[in-house]
Amino acid sequence: MTNFKILILLIAGLVLVGCGDPRAAEKEAMKESLADTMRDSLSDEEKATAAGCIIDTLSANVDDDGWKALNFAYKKQRDEARAWAEEESIDPVALSEQIEKAAEKAEEVCESNYSIF
Repeated sequence: MTNFKILILLIAGLVLVGCGDPRAAEKEAMKESLADTMRDSLSDEEKATAAGCIIDTLSANVDDDGWKALNFAYKKQRDEARAWAEEESIDPVALSEQIEKAAEKAEEVCESNYSIF
């Protein structure tokens, strides 16, 4: 019985580890980059908090294609983005609208909490 409990706990642990945020590394890099561009009157903690709010809100409000497009923009990979969109038959108008709505949501949510804009 003890072996069975250990097996169940191991499986549960593996499932929890496997269910982590697949965007975590990209989000962290984007947060750091965004924080670096914020005005100097903010403390490092305020910048980190504001950048976290913005990136997390964007991530929560775009699908995988929108997130990929945001990453292309963050990395300034315009040619790669065009090739990807063409290859995957991505509707650029719909994608732009999705990202614009996510950006508006981030501005709404984060502007009320942080004076960064």
